[in-house]
Amino acid sequence: MQAGLANPQHHYLVCTNYFQTESGPVMLGTLHLHQSTVWQLVIGAEDFTCEVLLDSTDLQHRSPIRVSFDQVWQVMQGDGPQFDGDNPEDLLYENTSALSAFARQGLPQ
Repeated sequence: MQAGLANPQHHYLVCTNYFQTESGPVMLGTLHLHQSTVWQLVIGAEDFTCEVLLDSTDLQHRSPIRVSFDQVWQVMQGDGPQFDGDNPEDLLYENTSALSAFARQGLPQ
């Protein structure tokens, strides 16, 4: 994904159980990642961090977030900001058991 963001045609949709922000977790957070919407991307062994636009009324404020890989249940790639969930070629990763486990257990303590 990090290498793919160098191409301005690549867009990614990352669906999570939650991701962390400065003000707490965003439940069932979905992130649209594109080279024009993500900054300071660092991919680690267990998570990734970056800055994104979370406030549509303030497009200058970049919010730092952290996404744990074990909380990601789907990643899609597209050639634009619209994604086709029925197109298997767009699906890079899917783990619906992570979503089911989160629905049963909620946020880790």
